[in-house]
Amino acid sequence: MQWAFVLASSLGVGLLLASLQQNQPPPALPSGQSIRVLLSYRMGAGSFETQYLFPDLMILPQGGSVQVLSGPSRENLQPVATVLADKPLNFNLQNGTLVATFEGLSLALEAFVQLKPADPTSPVQYRLLSTPRESLLEYPGELWLENRGSGLLVVNSVDFQDYLKRVLPSEMPVSFHPEALKAQAVAARTYAFARQQAGTFWNQFGADVDDSVSEQVYNNTRTHPATNAAVDATRNQILTFQGTPIQSFFFSTSPGATASIEEVWMERPAVPYLQGRTQTNPLTVSIRNEAEALAFFQNWNPEGFYDAASPFWRWKLRLTREELEALLSRTLPERARTAPPFVLTPEGPLSPDAPGFALGTLQQIRALKRTSGGYVTELEIQTSTGRYRVRRESHIRNLLRPSKTFTGGSDVALERWQGGPRLNFPTLPSAAFALQEERDAQGQLLYITFWGGGFGHGVGMSQYGALGLALRGYDYRQILEHFYPGAKLETLR
Repeated sequence: MQWAFVLASSLGVGLLLASLQQNQPPPALPSGQSIRVLLSYRMGAGSFETQYLFPDLMILPQGGSVQVLSGPSRENLQPVATVLADKPLNFNLQNGTLVATFEGLSLALEAFVQLKPADPTSPVQYRLLSTPRESLLEYPGELWLENRGSGLLVVNSVDFQDYLKRVLPSEMPVSFHPEALKAQAVAARTYAFARQQAGTFWNQFGADVDDSVSEQVYNNTRTHPATNAAVDATRNQILTFQGTPIQSFFFSTSPGATASIEEVWMERPAVPYLQGRTQTNPLTVSIRNEAEALAFFQNWNPEGFYDAASPFWRWKLRLTREELEALLSRTLPERARTAPPFVLTPEGPLSPDAPGFALGTLQQIRALKRTSGGYVTELEIQTSTGRYRVRRESHIRNLLRPSKTFTGGSDVALERWQGGPRLNFPTLPSAAFALQEERDAQGQLLYITFWGGGFGHGVGMSQYGALGLALRGYDYRQILEHFYPGAKLETLR
């Protein structure tokens, strides 16, 4: 068994935590060593129904024959047909009844359907042909279908290794250093295992996770030898803390520091292995006021920053007052309806979600609270009709959407320090930013420039930071120790 070690700056804490864990047995492998993934019909859709319900389903099984089972529940299924490989299999709803069509035959089915290899020695890959998603990739393992009346839910039950081999290239560029890919493999395996053990929202649909950014992106990019090798090299390895799989959060890019979990998601308790850390050398990041925040984000010199290979390491966005008013008139009420505990109205006759709400003239936007690494955790909007506060990084990012869909008029350009601008980006890349105002001679607000850095929530492992450390000679164990200090690298029994 291998003990995680920590960098010199936290050696004492690491040794203490290791001693507390030494009597904890390694966790057991998940039952059957498989995981159940709810598949998306349309990625990023606005509601559960539009994202996950398939109006119909056309499947092309490849590699072997498929046995079709059906029944009134997942626990009560009977074989109903066998379909040969490379023969299309169609499922559609006819007056609420699920009907399968194959080789000129039609068969009425019950609410639940399982598709599995007819011969266990001949694995099957399922290609989903009836989906608006651009990639038509194959799914290994088994498929489970559920008739929900207005559409079908589709769950892929897949071996853990096969799952990870389709997560890694979807979550990290295959061109990254092999040690960064191994670190990502361990983090992804730990995340999935912890979610499976804990029980999730997806359990009610017969799944452990989904295939989107809500959990880990699965099968959005083809498998690749580099990411396959990283999964195989770290087989069954996970990170634990006091004998339990950790919350191995990860994200794309830090601006020069990560954030503590309780700072970004204030409803979650602090844990030692998810504390904010500087991601530069030899500099340290400790922002104490807004002037320091502005100076930090206006620094576009990448020297010493682990994440500087990312195009989103630094970015900026300049909007007119009118664009911001149009944007906030849409997003502030939407945030208030979606997450009322995180949208406050300290002054004003109406909350943003109230009928008749009007934003009025924008007077100021300011950061009320931020982490020492620069992430804004509470933002205040002052207008002629009131004063409004938005808390939590995800709500702040969805409040300030740099897209003409929300601002009206011409394209909105998000400038990046390298790689060119991105037009009409769906959300603000991160909540790590500082604001710079431009006003006229009468003091009226004209423009606000958001000087920012990073991409993602900021908690846990930065993927571009892992790349930067790998290029500096760190192996995957050292990378994991850097981002999850005090966690223990273990091999599942």
